[in-house]
Amino acid sequence: MIIEELKKHPSIYLLVNQKFCISMADRDGILLHVNENFCELTQYGASELIGKDFGFLNPDYDKDMFFAEMNEAFQNNQYWHHKIRSKAKDGSPYWVEAIISPVYNEQGEFDGFISVDTDVTASELTSKQYIDIVENLRNIENALDHSSVVAITDPKGVITYVNEKFCELSQYAATELIGKTHRVVNSGYHPKSFFREMWKTIGNGNVWQGDIQNRAKDGSLYWVATTIVPFLDKEGKPIQYVAIRHDITGRKQAETSLEIALRHDFRQTVKNLQNAIFKYKSDDTGSIQFTLVEGKTAEKLGITAASLNNGKLNEEYRPEDLNRLAPFFHQALAGETVQFELTYSSMTFLVYLSPIFREGQVDEVVGTAIDITERMEAKRVIEHMAYYDYLTGLPNRRLLQEKVTDWIQVDDAPFALLFMDLDRFKTINDTMGHHVGDELLKAVGERLSLSVREDDFVARLSGDEFVVLVRSRDRSDVQAVAERIVEDLSYPYRLGQHEVFVAPSIGINFYPADATDYNTLMRNADSAMYLAKESGRGTYQFFTKQLHDELVEQTMVEMELRQALQRNQLSLVYQPQFDLKTGKMKGMEALLRWYHPIRGFISPAYLIPIAEDTGLILPIGQWVLKTACQDAKEWQRQGLPPMRISVNVSIRQFRQPSFVSDVKAILEETGLEPQYLNLEITESIMSDVHHCKLILQELRGLGVNASIDDFGTGYSSLIYLSKFPLTHLKIDQAFISELDENNTMIVKAIIDLARNLNLKVVAEGVETEDQARFLNQLHCDEVQGYLYAKPLSKADFTLLLEEQKNET
Repeated sequence: MIIEELKKHPSIYLLVNQKFCISMADRDGILLHVNENFCELTQYGASELIGKDFGFLNPDYDKDMFFAEMNEAFQNNQYWHHKIRSKAKDGSPYWVEAIISPVYNEQGEFDGFISVDTDVTASELTSKQYIDIVENLRNIENALDHSSVVAITDPKGVITYVNEKFCELSQYAATELIGKTHRVVNSGYHPKSFFREMWKTIGNGNVWQGDIQNRAKDGSLYWVATTIVPFLDKEGKPIQYVAIRHDITGRKQAETSLEIALRHDFRQTVKNLQNAIFKYKSDDTGSIQFTLVEGKTAEKLGITAASLNNGKLNEEYRPEDLNRLAPFFHQALAGETVQFELTYSSMTFLVYLSPIFREGQVDEVVGTAIDITERMEAKRVIEHMAYYDYLTGLPNRRLLQEKVTDWIQVDDAPFALLFMDLDRFKTINDTMGHHVGDELLKAVGERLSLSVREDDFVARLSGDEFVVLVRSRDRSDVQAVAERIVEDLSYPYRLGQHEVFVAPSIGINFYPADATDYNTLMRNADSAMYLAKESGRGTYQFFTKQLHDELVEQTMVEMELRQALQRNQLSLVYQPQFDLKTGKMKGMEALLRWYHPIRGFISPAYLIPIAEDTGLILPIGQWVLKTACQDAKEWQRQGLPPMRISVNVSIRQFRQPSFVSDVKAILEETGLEPQYLNLEITESIMSDVHHCKLILQELRGLGVNASIDDFGTGYSSLIYLSKFPLTHLKIDQAFISELDENNTMIVKAIIDLARNLNLKVVAEGVETEDQARFLNQLHCDEVQGYLYAKPLSKADFTLLLEEQKNET
């Protein structure tokens, strides 16, 4: 059987068996074998599965259709590859990407098939959550468009968007409004001080509310209850304003009509008003007696003065609710003007109570009840927009700051603030497009919300920055939360046709141990987050004063690095690479060095991350590639043996649209033949499979070689690895420096894998004879390390090449 054949190659069997869910079936589709991953995913034991067909797991299984599709694929020398939805033992659904290939017996006859499955349940569930979020946002948009007048302006007040209700109410077309300010509808009713106060409020990033009288195109006047929400940038400055308005012309007219009615025929007038109009007074016992209830709203609700006096309110409210309402009515009887909101029969009313005086005493109170149900719904939508992120639905920066302030000033209980951003997000956003970036942020927000505990608080600041508040002072407790977040957010994301990988870098500090106010907490956590990136990304870092001092030092180094190229402080050294069998030098790796005139030697492990984060890696990488090619060509012109020169390429360089053309230009300028240049890329570059394959093919078209550096420390899809035009795999020195049982298995597996893919293997960091013997036993192709030669200056490497020439 094929499983027994695989077991003859332990490294390949180990990789396949641990990575995938594997099952084998006979020619009738009856299961003969399943591995542990398959059992874990389905929640069945092997004995429960063997002897069953796939219909046992898949309710939609159609044997005839399945075999027809499968046979068609096999006849075309293809695999059968589909996404399948099945049910686990507990009834929960799961999804797999299944690749099925035929199995033939010794006579070449079809004897069954083997299925290699990949679990994609997480990405499928994330897609459903994204659809739900989009639907919620669409509902919010519809609610606003049907109930409110909406306009959006830039920071200077220039209109950039209006909805249809705005056009209907103002009688202007959208084209007559966009590009102008709201002065086009200014009625002249309000003084300039009114608008100065409004702009002062929203300019400081606060929400403004008030009633405004405007003038329509035909000269008629109308009133709108207005709420303006500033949308802020990362520094807290407004970048645009969203104005939500509600037509209250009827209410204003009703108030005017009410005043007229008080002077003329009150009862006849109020009967035809849309709002409820009522009067009441206090009897001899101090109880409230309604003397009038009129208006269309009162008629609609079936309320009369008699029904209210007979206890109709008791049917709608509990006694404690009535006790809360009573003070409002008595305040008006005491001579005060009162305003409050009231919910009745699933509707919301704004109630005004105005006392009527005779001879200095309150004789009765007249009131209006205005239906503001739609307005309250719009207000709830506005509040959501003001305090929640429009993309992920998470609390935004404004709500986060209020929450932190509330926890400090009201609760005064210890908590931790976790500040995080997503490693490599900008690269994904720039190369795959903002649509994919937005989908990724939504998926991250969903996972993050599920990763924290119920009483923790999650917010999105802006871009790829998120904050989590954890109610705990215990370091180990907070550490467990951070580790869970890193693990959950680091699983791959399936976004349409793309599978992308990101991981969070997290900075942590505590209230009140590290800081006692919002700004300092954020600043400390931000500093710790950047230090987490320095320590390898995809991890977390607690804030300490030492870390803060190190960050200040790093900032100084960054400033000096910007001038290092101009001041000729950067240089290259070259480490030879030897054929392990013959001992002959086969090539060299160009390595960057920085000798600072004051600080001395600065380690590349410290230098490179700073260059990558600041973007300086682009000009530095260009200089390294050009200098290495110049030196290699110069050695050839001197008649020295031509050698392959390897140059490391950062992910930022590789993602540049001009990368291939830049490489071609450097080769033409220096005169170095393409076959002598080898570009080393890391596994992280391969996360965007389509882009990586395209660039590598273009490089191979030039004749340039490409290899994977530090193989085994990142993520590589073995399916696509075989399709990339690569020449070498380079084993990371971490596996060589400590050859324990686990590392020896990994090294052996990598070498076996490379041999099966016709790739050469280079092992770096070889420092002992034992390491060399081990690699020789495994038939490793090339080695580099201090056992053979340390990195050499250009002059010393020239001497080494001359020795090589003399030996031949």
